[in-house]
Amino acid sequence: MKMNQNTGNIEKRQFYLIGHAHIDLAWLWPVSETMHEVSPLTFRSVLNLMEQYDDFVFAQSSAQIYKWMELYYPEIFQQIKQKMNDGRWEIVGGSWVEHTANILGGESLVRQYLYGKRYFKEKFDVDVKIAWLPDTFGFNWNLPQIYQKCGIDYFITHKLKWQTERNDPPVPFPHHLFWWEGSDGSRVLAFHDYGAYSERVQPEMLLDNMKQLKKDLGLDKLLVVFGKGDHGGGPLPDMLDRANSLANDDKFPSVHFSKAVEYFEMIKDEPQSADIPVFNDELYLKTHRGTLTTDSQVKRDNRLGENLLANVEKFAFIAQQAGFVYPQIKIKKLWEKLLYGQVHDNLDGTSLHTVYLDAATDYAQLNRNAGRLLDTALNTISGNMDTNGDGQAIVVFNPHPWVRSDIVEIDCEKGRTQTHLKIIGPEGELIPCQIIENENSKKVIFRAENIPGLSAKVFHLIYLVPNTAEKTEFSTALKVDGYRLSNRFVQVEIDKKTGNISSLKKNGVDKNYFSLETMGNELEIWGDIPPDPPNGEPAWNIYLADKCEKPKVMDVSVLEIGPVRAVIRIKKSFNQSTFEQDVILYDHAEQVDFVLRVNWHERYLFAKVAFPFQLENCYATYEIPFGFIERFDHSIKNGDGLKLNHPPREWSPADGTKFEVSALRWVNVSDDNTGSGITLLNDSKYGFSYENKTLRMSLIRSPRRGYAETTEAWSDQSDHPIVGTHVIKYALVPHQGKWQDTNTAQQGVEFNSPLLTAQESQHSGKSSDSLIQLNIEPHNIVIETIKKAEDSDDMIIRLYEAHGIDTKAILTFNKTLVSVIETDMLEWDKYVDAKVFHADGKKVAIAMQKHEVKTLRIRLEDFI
Repeated sequence: MKMNQNTGNIEKRQFYLIGHAHIDLAWLWPVSETMHEVSPLTFRSVLNLMEQYDDFVFAQSSAQIYKWMELYYPEIFQQIKQKMNDGRWEIVGGSWVEHTANILGGESLVRQYLYGKRYFKEKFDVDVKIAWLPDTFGFNWNLPQIYQKCGIDYFITHKLKWQTERNDPPVPFPHHLFWWEGSDGSRVLAFHDYGAYSERVQPEMLLDNMKQLKKDLGLDKLLVVFGKGDHGGGPLPDMLDRANSLANDDKFPSVHFSKAVEYFEMIKDEPQSADIPVFNDELYLKTHRGTLTTDSQVKRDNRLGENLLANVEKFAFIAQQAGFVYPQIKIKKLWEKLLYGQVHDNLDGTSLHTVYLDAATDYAQLNRNAGRLLDTALNTISGNMDTNGDGQAIVVFNPHPWVRSDIVEIDCEKGRTQTHLKIIGPEGELIPCQIIENENSKKVIFRAENIPGLSAKVFHLIYLVPNTAEKTEFSTALKVDGYRLSNRFVQVEIDKKTGNISSLKKNGVDKNYFSLETMGNELEIWGDIPPDPPNGEPAWNIYLADKCEKPKVMDVSVLEIGPVRAVIRIKKSFNQSTFEQDVILYDHAEQVDFVLRVNWHERYLFAKVAFPFQLENCYATYEIPFGFIERFDHSIKNGDGLKLNHPPREWSPADGTKFEVSALRWVNVSDDNTGSGITLLNDSKYGFSYENKTLRMSLIRSPRRGYAETTEAWSDQSDHPIVGTHVIKYALVPHQGKWQDTNTAQQGVEFNSPLLTAQESQHSGKSSDSLIQLNIEPHNIVIETIKKAEDSDDMIIRLYEAHGIDTKAILTFNKTLVSVIETDMLEWDKYVDAKVFHADGKKVAIAMQKHEVKTLRIRLEDFI
């Protein structure tokens, strides 16, 4: 049935209709239902409608769905290919799934589009240009740069208009069609639906939305995304009939089907496009903030998976020197499994319990298979190294491209004590070591000094004969005085009555970062219940009570005193839950480490840890993918005279709505007057808040899953086997001077990625100098990704500028550089200028603009 277009003056107003089916890959149903029911039924319906309505055009995102069709329903897959070739089916999104955007690390975001766009190019010969995330709960500030360097020019979303009762008065997002600008200046043209991503083609709503667009920008051309969504279904016959009827109504504006990309390209050519506003900030969603914390276990599993795959790629590439065959297909499959888990709702913690049972299977398989690859790569390397010496050889690997000294943990034989073993360093020196015991294991820890970037050193563990063992006293600056721990750099004191930090100081500086009245590291339990539970979408939304309760202190004791570390353990309880906090100070550390174990059995409660700093500041700095963002204290009511320097911007009422915000591995609060401050590192948390000089990290919340009509289930309960005891690691790093003058970004990386080990017997081999070694300078340049290129044997390195300053990055290898070329994030050499950098032997200088992410294609002489 062909749709007619109107003539006359009314034709100036035009509606561009694109059919769509928003398909949650799993949510209130398991993934098997999406694979074998939702997707095939939706696509069969769409294909049938295309036979009845001649001009009907349909758009669908998510490479994962197409791959399911290819594997399980090849006849549907072939029909989709035909309709795509006919111009009737538009592939949008470009990503592997419709992912969450604030919880993912930067490399995960790149891989969503690297694997997604490459799949679409291979199977459909299409270069997707539209990012399609209608149901995602907010977007980090660096996405425009990632989009541009992945060949994405346009962006569609929906929920920025959403509000909750906590926003009183409401502060609506001001734009629907706008240029979204990232921290580095990259831009994409963004469309924030006036309606929904599942419109029903109602004429009154269409006219109202057109009227608003005309008022906002003077434009009279509107994109309308229609079709039944969430559980799929897509466009229905009644929607298409209404569209046909309106198209043939001379009194109604022009209505016709269109691809979404055609709409964007047309808008750019409109004279009014010069007036499209620019929004230079994150896209903060003023609701659904609880998703940064709900279901802590799945978020921890994702973080661990990101770290593990990064290490697999690095050492698989390096191990090629020792004959290891780079397992490119296996690595890709592991990434696809991780990327699937990053779909919105799943990683956000808002799906039903059965979804997380499936997720536990996926993560267990990923950890096992990726762990085997990593072990094989490390063992291949260590098996070719010279490990001769007394005792058991311990090869210690540094997974990052800068020299690193850090703690190593290895399993030791049961029954051994410090007088039954010793650690010998690479130069034959005796290394201080310490036995630590947990419930099910005994480990020896020691500090490995100056491990070269991406390389290794060999240590030796020697077991001694009991009762005749030599006794060694190690000199140490580590001291324990009551409940005060100190070393050469820092001292921390615990108040026995509260179990909180009464004093934290840098040695030689008479400044306590806390006060006796407002101690630090305080556990807080907040009520978090909707007014009408189980309504109110509690898994999504936060309903904090006005006051919090404090767990009861059960015991404070010194647990360990040794040459490597000292530990104070604090035990607390609340209702049916218990908390065990270990405060740890290492001999050479400039930070205080914490390990928190929580046995959690609460409902509609929210556990946080609070740090009320004695620092004068109106904002905090938070790590985001490939960078950072500064956000105001959300309690500020009037921002007159307040301004940030990185980047400069004025306070706005929207800042007052940010009572819970996202961050990745670190958050910093620094004093505006002195520059001194504190960095909080973490290994698995994403929700934070800052108000009245107090930084809080969200630990665990226990909302009811799903909706009122769904089966009762509660997130994060420790009696669920896939959850168990929550283990959360974090650290406080006090500093003098600005945080940019320290290695904050690298500290966040190191805290999440410890030194790695392989145990070897004694054998001759090559020196560690024969391995690839890499050092990156200065410390505001971070390299997280080193991998084999997708289409060649070249090395791919992704690096970013982390402190907001123009910089010259210096990469120094131990092998001669043949070529260094910049490429795009898909490694297609299409979306950035292919700069060729001149290498000076083993060194190359790379000009990095502030907040910039670069991808380099590198070839080394005599490699492999």
